[in-house]
Amino acid sequence: MIHATIDIGSTWTKGASFRLEGDRVRLERRAARPTTVDNLSDAFFAVLAEIAGGDPLERLRRGELRLRYSSSAKGGLAVAAIGLVPDVTLEIGKLAAQSAGARLSQVFAYRLTARDVAQLEARQPDIVLLAGGTDGGNSEYVLANATALAGSRLDCDMVYAGNREAADEVAARLAGKRLTVVPNLLPDFNEPNPDPVRDAIRSIFLDTIVKGKGLDAIMDATGSEPVPTPFAVLEYARAIHEFVPGWGEFLLLDMGGATTDVYSAHHDTPAAGVVRRGLPEPAIKRTVEGDLGMRVSAQAVYETGGAALAAALETSGAGKADLAAYAARVAARPDFLPSHADEHRLDTLLAGLCVGHAVARHAGRMAPVYTPEGEVRVLTGRDLSSLPKVIGSGGWLAKAADFRPGAWFAGHLFDQRGRAILAPRAFAYYRDADYLFPLLANLARDLPAAAARAGIDFLIAQETRNQHATA
Repeated sequence: MIHATIDIGSTWTKGASFRLEGDRVRLERRAARPTTVDNLSDAFFAVLAEIAGGDPLERLRRGELRLRYSSSAKGGLAVAAIGLVPDVTLEIGKLAAQSAGARLSQVFAYRLTARDVAQLEARQPDIVLLAGGTDGGNSEYVLANATALAGSRLDCDMVYAGNREAADEVAARLAGKRLTVVPNLLPDFNEPNPDPVRDAIRSIFLDTIVKGKGLDAIMDATGSEPVPTPFAVLEYARAIHEFVPGWGEFLLLDMGGATTDVYSAHHDTPAAGVVRRGLPEPAIKRTVEGDLGMRVSAQAVYETGGAALAAALETSGAGKADLAAYAARVAARPDFLPSHADEHRLDTLLAGLCVGHAVARHAGRMAPVYTPEGEVRVLTGRDLSSLPKVIGSGGWLAKAADFRPGAWFAGHLFDQRGRAILAPRAFAYYRDADYLFPLLANLARDLPAAAARAGIDFLIAQETRNQHATA
């Protein structure tokens, strides 16, 4: 049987067909077309015909072809999270939203003010995630916030995932809104429960976001539904972690024109003398940075530059005004490709800034705390400093044979509070040169072990050890 997989991206619709031979996967055909944003089905069916041959829909009906596909054409749903404690709301909101393929666009804690509601109305997120209170805990804030949301001009889906004792009253107050009630995100402080929220966000993605652009026609013709691309890749990272020997711990960078996604597989084993602060970390984690991208978000990348930008400009010899002008130009033309050495150098600066900032935000923090018993180190997040392997994927990183991410990690040794940033320090760097990971991620839904091994087999080793040096 031929396995066909397609990924509908914001710019390109990519596809490949594979054949399973024993416990290994063989690549048969590949194709790519510019995404037809007015009707996504046009590019989709053109790619499907190229990779499957003959009449693919007839082959699907006869059982000769197996199809899996994903979509990130909207760029990820924007989720606004509302909870109680700021740090906890941020972390639990990220855990739920980003594992579902969405991005966290706003975070509010405690009782919503009139200004908070105005900010929500101005941004109009795709989903409002209302959480807060462990089961049996505080109900006051979630009820007050439900009332504030009920009186707002927000026209979006809402998901309640807070204290179960307040669920019925929240539902009553939000009866005029599109509300989904799911089990508590944090029923107990030490036991996050993101799966019900993740499933609700995926359902909203399918029911209210993707239809009307041609995806409904694809679903009708193929008899199957897409999954959000980031969710597929997250599960693919899990398959690599579970099925490929020697790949229990790694970091995956997926950099696009609008966002930079970071995935990490990590065993959480704090050392002696280290005290953990905050929520437990999942074995497989994804973060998405909506302001870090090579084209649509290029100006935001430049504005975020900080000390890392200053160091990079000094090393490269490029001028700050040159990079500012270049960022503005490519942001206005998302399909722009550099054509000479100066443009390639500026493109590399943008890529390095995206990678450095994204990994710094994904990684944990460490800071010393002095107690009567002596000094202890407080760990927040995940310690990736000894992570042995890093993978570069996405259009730009797939092609960049000379890119060295370790140099850009080194521009983020400490955060603004003086805490050490626990990014990878010495690691082997690999490149997804054929940009197969999103396609293999779809294949992994049927053949997780074989697809995971194939992804590692297709990687190109850039260098055996990428030292954490200065940019």
